[in-house]
Amino acid sequence: MRDALVVGGGPVGGQAARLLAAKGHDVLLVEEHARVGEPVQCAGLFTPRIFDLVDFPLSRVHLNDVRGANVHSPSGKTVTLDGGKTMAVAVDRGEFDRQCVESAQRAGAEVRTRVKAVSAERDGAGLRVKLRLADGSVVEERTRLLVGADGVQGQVAKWFGLPRAREVIPCYGAQVEGTKLTPTHVEMWVGRERAPGFFSWMIPTNAEGTAGKVEVGVDVKAPQPARFYYERMWKDDASARFLRDDAYSCFDICACIPLGPIKATTAANVALVGDAAAQTKPTSGGGVYTGLVCAGHLADVADAALRDGDLSERRLAEYHKRWDADIGRELYVGWRLRKAFMHLRDDQMDELFALLDDPELLGMVNLLGDIDYPSRLARPLLRKAPHLFKFSMPFVRSLFD
Repeated sequence: MRDALVVGGGPVGGQAARLLAAKGHDVLLVEEHARVGEPVQCAGLFTPRIFDLVDFPLSRVHLNDVRGANVHSPSGKTVTLDGGKTMAVAVDRGEFDRQCVESAQRAGAEVRTRVKAVSAERDGAGLRVKLRLADGSVVEERTRLLVGADGVQGQVAKWFGLPRAREVIPCYGAQVEGTKLTPTHVEMWVGRERAPGFFSWMIPTNAEGTAGKVEVGVDVKAPQPARFYYERMWKDDASARFLRDDAYSCFDICACIPLGPIKATTAANVALVGDAAAQTKPTSGGGVYTGLVCAGHLADVADAALRDGDLSERRLAEYHKRWDADIGRELYVGWRLRKAFMHLRDDQMDELFALLDDPELLGMVNLLGDIDYPSRLARPLLRKAPHLFKFSMPFVRSLFD
């Protein structure tokens, strides 16, 4: 019987497998696709602190340094955020995933690709998991712990009755050659005409600004699918001016972002991590940093539970308590901020942009702003600019939604 079977070969699944294997456990990681990291499902814009959590250097996946963003309001008002130093890095997301899984292999985990977990059921002190191989045959593995790192549509949560994310944001985009971007700044747009319920963006992926990730995310109830708004970006003057006439897409990026923290991420012999556990930042949609942090908590709790021979729901619930105490408040506040954002009309967004276009306020945003911990900015900003309280009323209303 395996100590742990990890379903999903993304960076968070790779991290969980690596950390458990490094602690001496027999770990199997299965990935349904033929090659880890494909298809690409993320823009790949990370804060450098992510590389404090993985065991390979930034240089292996680095594409470009980013220090700020130009954020465009519905009417075309632009607010420029600039931290004056590298605030984020654009990385080769497919290679990042592969490096995470290769790290798990180096630590002793077994990795199998083109293998899909199709069911799991309890079997004595563990679980019996059925795996479908590339040739269509089905084999079984027994494991003491099943880790669901299988994403927003993951089946592990479904099999064991664990909750799903409160909301899902469909995204569509592409890696594009032929952009005209400022190499150090992301371009972002908000508003119901360009990205209802979320935002669209262009991330420069080289030091010349001639290549980038062009994407859009929308509310699931948007009038049109995400691809519609992505295609509009190529025609809308506000965004098309950042694309050369001969610009072309290299590969598509399709994903769904789970938002809204869930109340349970464990059952007996089962734990969810990463997107499968909705451990995603509601304000930006980023989930790699938070997922890696949570994988660390999972490995610590699971290691002790495996050694004690106690994989009960009560014992594994310690993992949920730990990650919730670490980043749960950040995810909850971010979720409420997102709900407030959803209440704003385009004219209110324009008014907010006008108020924020103030040197003192922008200086505070540039100093305290952090895409991994956006809530750290909220209180100082409101204290500095009490006139912004009028925009906090949707936040208050959202508490009762």
